[in-house]
Amino acid sequence: MLYPTEQWLEKYKQRLNENEQLDDAGSGWGVGFDGAFLFVITDIPLGETTIGELPEAALEGVPKYLHDKLAEIPLDQAATLISEDIRQHLPDQSRELLRQVDEYIVDSTVYAFIGLKDGGCTEVDILSGPDDRETGFILRGSYETWQEIVDGEQDPIPAVMSGDLKVDGDMQRVLQYATATQLLGDVASGTETTHLF
Repeated sequence: MLYPTEQWLEKYKQRLNENEQLDDAGSGWGVGFDGAFLFVITDIPLGETTIGELPEAALEGVPKYLHDKLAEIPLDQAATLISEDIRQHLPDQSRELLRQVDEYIVDSTVYAFIGLKDGGCTEVDILSGPDDRETGFILRGSYETWQEIVDGEQDPIPAVMSGDLKVDGDMQRVLQYATATQLLGDVASGTETTHLF
């Protein structure tokens, strides 16, 4: 699963809903209050990453002549430099990935909506901006910080305490559900992941 993409989020939702520990630890979360999170992933190195530097899985099946032609294009210029005619010759996965990069990475930031209620994940979505949906909580951090969490190298609560992740919302409630919050990180690190950047 390429991270951060819609497909990764859908797999994350599935894994959250399969996690029996989260059923218990998250019991009551979002009941009587908005338990949805907005994960704000900042500082995505879009301008510093060329198409040729994407992981192999992102470019699987791209014909060599096209790969060579596109390899030096920075991702932040892909929307304008790669015409629809060229995109039609790309495999579905590569074309879909370019669409998501064009639509969902706004000012080097991704806004991922995670609907959580009573120990389960109700919905996931990538938003085009921070005001697209109401959420009870916002977790904001750099792509590097989120990468460490997804890789299991850092846990969410210590990341909040160190300031690597910033929380908007009722911090007391987050701490009250510290085990569930930890499980959000554990499930992410247990989700098969290939980082785009």
